[in-house]
Amino acid sequence: MGTDIHGWIECRAWREGLNPAETAWSPAISLSMLGMPRDYDAFACLFGVRDFHGTWRPVAANRGLPPDTSPEVREDHATWSGSAFAETWLSWPEVTSIDWTEPALPRVTHVARYHRVEDGTLRLLHTHEWSRAFARASGINTLTTSPTDLADLWPEGTEWTTATTLYRAERSRRRDAVPADGPWAPVSTVMETLAGVHGEENVRLVAWFDE
Repeated sequence: MGTDIHGWIECRAWREGLNPAETAWSPAISLSMLGMPRDYDAFACLFGVRDFHGTWRPVAANRGLPPDTSPEVREDHATWSGSAFAETWLSWPEVTSIDWTEPALPRVTHVARYHRVEDGTLRLLHTHEWSRAFARASGINTLTTSPTDLADLWPEGTEWTTATTLYRAERSRRRDAVPADGPWAPVSTVMETLAGVHGEENVRLVAWFDE
């Protein structure tokens, strides 16, 4: 069973029914309109959802819906009845303060496979390698050992070389889980645009999950 994310980008501004000097949170655009897929790496990194091995210190986990969530977003959340979980929110200032170079908590998260070209540089072929070829190069039995055990096997940077192939034990950074040009790029673009118009403190993401 898969896990999906739902929610809205909200903006705090004047809306109909308020006095001229008042503001309130309003829905700007839904995550579904931005084509948000099942991005489990990002779910774990940002919200601690599906982080079964404690890989990340989540940025915004299980905060609940904000008390001043807009009525429209609260109503949408209610349609998910008892299936919604891990409700949370993330402000634009928090997004801009994320250290995208921060490493994952375990020492090693994956083994990458590179091809060494004639000038000596390395070209990444596969980020998560766990093949028979790697088993021969490293001497580990990949049938009885799981990639989830990587943190206890080797220090970060351990390498194995076979001909022009190099395997390296690596540690993911937040930017690996949430690439700048990945599925979350439209979300960042919309939030940044709204922040430029209404102020950074007046833009946030409100989200929840279901399975």
